[in-house]
Amino acid sequence: MATLVRRLRTSVAPMIDVTDPYFLRLTRLISPFGNHQLWTEMIHANAFSRGRIHLDPVKLAQNLPLRELEDFADNVVVQIGSSSPQDAHEAVDTLVKLGVRNINLNCGCPSRNVQMGAFGAVLMKTPTVVADIVSAMSEAARGSGCRISVKCRIGIDEDESPEFLHGFLSTVTGQTRHKDELPIDIVLHARRAWLNGLSPKQNRLVPVLNYERAYEMVRSFTNTSFIVNGGIDSVDSVVEHLKLADSVMIGRKVREDPWFLSHLDQHVYNVPEHMVPTPESVLAQYTQFADASHNTYGTRYSVLARPLFVFFRGRMGKAMRTHLGWTLTKAKSQNFSHKNATYSVQFGELVQEAVHAANAEYAARSRAPDAQVAEVGA
Repeated sequence: MATLVRRLRTSVAPMIDVTDPYFLRLTRLISPFGNHQLWTEMIHANAFSRGRIHLDPVKLAQNLPLRELEDFADNVVVQIGSSSPQDAHEAVDTLVKLGVRNINLNCGCPSRNVQMGAFGAVLMKTPTVVADIVSAMSEAARGSGCRISVKCRIGIDEDESPEFLHGFLSTVTGQTRHKDELPIDIVLHARRAWLNGLSPKQNRLVPVLNYERAYEMVRSFTNTSFIVNGGIDSVDSVVEHLKLADSVMIGRKVREDPWFLSHLDQHVYNVPEHMVPTPESVLAQYTQFADASHNTYGTRYSVLARPLFVFFRGRMGKAMRTHLGWTLTKAKSQNFSHKNATYSVQFGELVQEAVHAANAEYAARSRAPDAQVAEVGA
C-alpha cells in the first residue's frame, strides 16, 4: 500500500441521480466529522468546456456541492467523464479555480449512453488515451495541490486477466510527471464491466466480485494509493478491507441508508456515541439548507426531498415517505407558481407537516398517542 497523503479511509461512491449536492449535504450533516470523502455524480467535461455551467450560478449549484466546497473541499471529489484531453484539461482548470481539491476520471461506467460518448468503462480498451487524458488533467492541476484519480473496473467483457489490468494501470500511472504534479490515485471496482448485455444496475450485481485481483494490483503498485470498491456493505467488511487497501468506497449501502456513515464514525473512527448528531438536528439543518437553496437557486422541492426518502428508516419510515410525497404533491397543486417556479410555502414547513401527519397516522394505528413515526436512521 502507498503512504496516504490524507487520512480519509472511507468514501461515498459517485452514484447517478443519488450523490447530488443535496444528498451530499445530508450525508455531511449526518457525519460532520470529516471522516468520509464525498463524491459527486459524474459531470461531463463538456459541461465546462462547452456548456460553461460555471458561468451559470443555478446550473453550477445543481452540479457542484458549493456549500461543501466552502469548508470541506479536501473531502469532496468531483468526478468527470471525458474522452478528450483538451476538454478534460479545461474542466480541471475551471474546477481548480472553483476551489475543487480532488478530481476523478470515470473509466468504470458501462452504460450504453456513456459508451456512445466514448468515455467511461469503454476507455479501458484504450489505456494510452486514458493516459493522455490523465496527463492533461495533471497538467491543469499542476501546482494547485489538487489530486487526480482514475476510477476503473478490474476487467472488461471477457478479459479479467491480471495482465490486462496491470497493463492498463501501468500505462495510466507510469508516465513521467512534472515535479509539481502529484501521483495518480486509483479507485478499483472489484468487478469486471460487461459493455453489452447488462444494464448499469446489473453491472453492479451480476459480475462476480474478485477482490483478490484488486489486491494483486495493490501489491504490485506499491507507490500508488488504492481505493477498493464493490459489495462493501457492513462495518465488519469495511474493517477487513482496510487491512489490505488504503481506503474503501461504499455505494449502495449509503444510498439505501445514509446513517451507515454514523456507524462507521463510531466503529471505525471511534467517535463517541454522544457526539453523533440526532436525527432531529440533522433534519432541521437540512431543511434550513433546502429552503436557502430554493430561495437562492429555485431548486425544485422534488429534488430537495429526494434525499429524505432514504433518511427516514425503520418500521414507520414508510408512513413518513408516503406523507412527504402527498404533502409535496398537494403543495405543488395549491401553492406553486409556474410563472416564477416558486412555492408560497417553505420546504421546511412542508416537511414538518408531513412529519406531524405521519406521527398522527401511526398513533392512530397503534392506539398509542405518544408513539413517534419519525424513526430516523433506525
